[in-house]
Amino acid sequence: MRRIILGIALGLSWMASAQQDVQFTQFTQNKLLYNPGYTANRGSICLDLLHRSQWVGFDNAPTTQNFNADIPISFLHGGLGLIVTNDQIGFFQDISFGLSYGYQMDLAGGKLGFGLMVDFKNKSVTSGDWVFPDGNLGGFDPFVAANGATSLSPDLNFGVYFENDKVWGGLSTTRGIEGTFALGSQVGVGEFAFRSKRHYYLMGGYNWYIPNTNWALMPAIMVKSDLAGPMTADVNVNAMYNNKVWGGVTYRNQDALAIQAGLFILPSLKLGYSYDITLSDISVTSGGSHEIMLGYCFRIEIPAREKGSNRNPRFL
Repeated sequence: MRRIILGIALGLSWMASAQQDVQFTQFTQNKLLYNPGYTANRGSICLDLLHRSQWVGFDNAPTTQNFNADIPISFLHGGLGLIVTNDQIGFFQDISFGLSYGYQMDLAGGKLGFGLMVDFKNKSVTSGDWVFPDGNLGGFDPFVAANGATSLSPDLNFGVYFENDKVWGGLSTTRGIEGTFALGSQVGVGEFAFRSKRHYYLMGGYNWYIPNTNWALMPAIMVKSDLAGPMTADVNVNAMYNNKVWGGVTYRNQDALAIQAGLFILPSLKLGYSYDITLSDISVTSGGSHEIMLGYCFRIEIPAREKGSNRNPRFL
């Protein structure tokens, strides 16, 4: 039984290292998370909130929450963004806080953005009943993560992104510094440590508005790689009706087939949902993955100053 448990633990730790960056099926609705060049691209103050429950049915299966906000600021020739993520997998929890800047310029009827994000990630061990070779619980082994251990590391993300009415695409990299998180049981000893691996993302899509109809087809793809392990690709096709309701499918190689749908509740408020059908051997235990997205964009209009008028707080 201990060998089986050890095998499962090693398998989960491999999956955790292979998926260091959080994963969302609705990547077309969450571009800021992967590419800081998208910051302020929409020209409005935008808030995005996502939740993902992955591999439902596993004990301590991964769950992720992500909040993004970006705001255009004219004198910065772009804008600023905020990205907060909470990722829980097994006994480990990652909380990251990032600030991004995107420089936007007009190009080919669209916008070309260059972005930089400074990211601070805190990795911690929330709980864990480790069984040592002598059969005892607890202990001070530098090669075993201690309960309550925590480590903070900064990182840098870079990205370039372009979008117009028909096409969009971007290239980005995350974990540029490749920081290390020391979580050993002995204070000051970091034998048990996670090292970040630089990740690369290539994403793009095309919006085909079918003539003389209210329909549009929107194929998209995102390719992910750390240049060490197998490359992962998400291939997505969505159809949208009347710019209000959409639905489609996503295939992720070696992992899952997902169905998704969404609608604009209001012109500025959208809601999306996706369900991943697991295709790997994990499907024997996993009940799939659920994901929900909520997005809201708005503008604050400041009236132009009238010629010949003067404002004085004494006169309302």
